[in-house]
Amino acid sequence: MRQIPTIRAAALTGFGALARSYGLDPKALLRSAGLPGDAEADPDRRLPTRAVNCLFETAAEHAGADDFGLRLAELRGFSNLGPVTLLARDEPDIRSALAIFISYLPLHNEALSIALSEHDGLAILSCELAGEGVKVQAADVAVAMLHRILRQLLGTDWHALGIYLERQRPVRLGAFERAFSGRVHFGQDFSGVAFDSGDLERPNLLAQAALRPYTAQLRATLPGFADLPLAERIRRLLRAMLASGRCTAPLAAERLGMSRRTMERRLAAEGVSFHALLDEVRGEVARGQLSGSSRSNAEIAGLLGFASSAAFTAWFSGRFGLAPQAWRKQAGSSRQSD
Repeated sequence: MRQIPTIRAAALTGFGALARSYGLDPKALLRSAGLPGDAEADPDRRLPTRAVNCLFETAAEHAGADDFGLRLAELRGFSNLGPVTLLARDEPDIRSALAIFISYLPLHNEALSIALSEHDGLAILSCELAGEGVKVQAADVAVAMLHRILRQLLGTDWHALGIYLERQRPVRLGAFERAFSGRVHFGQDFSGVAFDSGDLERPNLLAQAALRPYTAQLRATLPGFADLPLAERIRRLLRAMLASGRCTAPLAAERLGMSRRTMERRLAAEGVSFHALLDEVRGEVARGQLSGSSRSNAEIAGLLGFASSAAFTAWFSGRFGLAPQAWRKQAGSSRQSD
């Protein structure tokens, strides 16, 4: 049985102060989400990611602030990621720093997957949050985190080419314009940051070459992406690949630096197949979209790589015993009764 994804309590940094600024009781909100009232006190404490996502949504609703997550993200920086910061900070260039960051991100948040893609001079850092339920605020936090990391690595004069968010346009744009310099596109197929791929070769302004041997020693003692079972690595890769519309076994094998035959042989040794993993991740993302977004069946079908809404409906019904709309209605009823 797979473990419930967790996140470091550092994700709550600033939550209490921000909640109080809206006249809310942060401890009561934490307890209503099933979290300890003093969770913010120990940044390295592991908390269920779904509970933290629920907390952010509840706080945003009670505060009447659909930019709550973004305001929370403004209260933290690269250092908030704890050990991930130490591992990536002294890499010589942006590409290598991001590679380390992506690989070791589970040390901070096990439910968040980050992918870097490049095409025709454009680089895109996209993020995918695993699990069911509404994750609008958590996605805002994740994208703001990516943007702030890039600005810290490249300098405050650096600007993204575009910020892309799956969420609908908020009522108040002020926090988004302030955080992202106005380059924000809402209602998109993915959440992430687009920038010039040439930036990947630029030097990392935070790097201190003298400290690099020590961070290398630290990495050697910690589990990273490459140390995970192959099935789990592919699950995380697929979450990011779904958004691109290119989710095939050959491409996954290429991203992992191995042949398709080697990948399939190693998966068989772990008792699973690529297509079983693809179905698993599609199911996870589909349920997350149905329970946490207002996207239509056709839009969700496109996100998951199905040729049509009918194909998606047939697949979903066969896997979960309910048509997508019936499942969405049932999930909505379940949330209201909680």
